[in-house]
Amino acid sequence: MAAYRLGSLTKAAKHLDITQPAVSQQIRTLEAQIKKPLFVRHARGIIPSAIAHALARSIGTHNDALEASFNAVQARATNIAGTIHIAGPGEYLSAKVIPLIASLMEREIRVRIHTGGKDRIYALLDEGAIDLAFTASLPNSRTLDYQQIESETLVMVATPDWIQRKLDQPLDINQLLAQPLIAYDEDLPLIRQYFREVFERTPEVQAAVTVADLRTVRQLILAQQGYSVLPLYLCRAQLQQSQLALIHSPKQSPTNHLNLVWNRGNLRHPRVAFAQRHFLVQLQSRM
Repeated sequence: MAAYRLGSLTKAAKHLDITQPAVSQQIRTLEAQIKKPLFVRHARGIIPSAIAHALARSIGTHNDALEASFNAVQARATNIAGTIHIAGPGEYLSAKVIPLIASLMEREIRVRIHTGGKDRIYALLDEGAIDLAFTASLPNSRTLDYQQIESETLVMVATPDWIQRKLDQPLDINQLLAQPLIAYDEDLPLIRQYFREVFERTPEVQAAVTVADLRTVRQLILAQQGYSVLPLYLCRAQLQQSQLALIHSPKQSPTNHLNLVWNRGNLRHPRVAFAQRHFLVQLQSRM
């Protein structure tokens, strides 16, 4: 399974902490048993055969379940001290994940936190440099697995004074699109989703300001620099205190799914398996 998911005998050996010849021998033994080739070797790694794909689909989830159970028992029975690497959007880590880290530190687990864009986070996950990541997207790699942890409600907000000065009632979408838009990046994530699902329209505009931290987006809105779409958890307090207001109240607000993603090979480390289970239990209980 390690060779299949990583596409390399050398990488599989590194993940399993055994030698590359040992991996090669085990693969040859399995091929002899089933009398079929599992991989085609080439200069840059290995390519799975049709029988390898079928075998992986058949045994992969069972193998993962057995390994997860073993790691959970090992985590309870042994010292799991060490370092884990976690990545995700800074605002989500700050609001939801940081409060859960104390339980890891009590087990002498050191935590290293990384932030960055989706492409960087998935590259580091694939390499095994990051153990766990919180993302709003799904992985597209055999080396990674995931579980949904929660759904966040999306709301379109600005300050009450800004809304009163800038927008007519009832809401005119063209008038809204002419106003300064504050966004996470140039692709307008969350904003595009909101417009497509609520207004059945794709916003063909550029943001007035982009900043890769939704907490800063929120501060710019509070400073009456424009409007944006935010996860409700990030502006619930400001809405309750009337510092922010909803620009639009749809019958059904869009939602954004959040996932915990992990490198399958890294779950071999009991501390990573313990942290993964800890986050899943704590965060999924709030869904």
